[in-house]
Amino acid sequence: MTLSKLRLAAVAALVLMPGVSHSQIVQKRVGSLTVAAEETLAYPGGVFVVQLRSKRLIRGYATANFDGHRSVFFSGPSGVRALVPIPATTPPGPHTLGIEIRGRGRTRVALPVEVVAREYPPRTIALPEAKRTLVADPRAVSQSRELLRRLRTLSMDRLWRSPFVSPVATEPVFSFGAPTTYVGASPVETRTDGVYGEYHRGMDYEVPEGTPVVAPTSGIVLFLGDLPLSGKTLIVDHGQGVVSAFFHLSRIGVAEGQTVEPGAALGRSGSSGVAATPHLHWGVYLHGIAVDPRVFQSLTE
Repeated sequence: MTLSKLRLAAVAALVLMPGVSHSQIVQKRVGSLTVAAEETLAYPGGVFVVQLRSKRLIRGYATANFDGHRSVFFSGPSGVRALVPIPATTPPGPHTLGIEIRGRGRTRVALPVEVVAREYPPRTIALPEAKRTLVADPRAVSQSRELLRRLRTLSMDRLWRSPFVSPVATEPVFSFGAPTTYVGASPVETRTDGVYGEYHRGMDYEVPEGTPVVAPTSGIVLFLGDLPLSGKTLIVDHGQGVVSAFFHLSRIGVAEGQTVEPGAALGRSGSSGVAATPHLHWGVYLHGIAVDPRVFQSLTE
């Protein structure tokens, strides 16, 4: 979708962000425009919550640029806001968030921001002999690129509700962001979704095969298929650049194009693809960047 189609609704009122202390917000004023970035979740694998405030009408469309990736602003109940993903590989420390508004003219704002450190200890997974040939499957590269195209879906309507609920009734094990070595085959993570880097893209839930998997929030089923590495795979579009990915399922119980509500049955967990043991992999992608799913479990609006 081109940016020309992403017209930002005009906003006249001054928008404030309730419930956040001043120390967690950095802001910059340019003329009548104020850009404010909440840093509560600003860690590798987290997000910046960025808002535009102005006493004048904001006309045109706006984007936030971070680490070479672009995020779109949308109008909502809390004003004009963009959720900006922070890749798990981002080094901690000072960074610059670029804001651009295009209308009759062009306004650019460079906002200094801070990414705090978060440790993701490495892990090693021994792939069973029977699974190792899947990594060399010639279909893996082309299908990972197709999967990435789906993960970058940007639809206009916000379907998701806050906060997200867990897709299974158990706590996840340590996994998101972990630099991962797969004994017996490499690379795996890069060949799974077409994104560079051998770090884990989602949260893993160690549940028996056949455990019911439910929708963490509202959305539309975007894709389902049986892929060499992620196995039986289900992608749900939650709108405005937010997408959920479920890997290694044993069964999928929904159809493409189907609308699902929070808690709706999606399928059953399993060990398809390169899963070394039965588990559920739940990944959340924001504008095509994998973020810690717990970010969306903690967002309240």
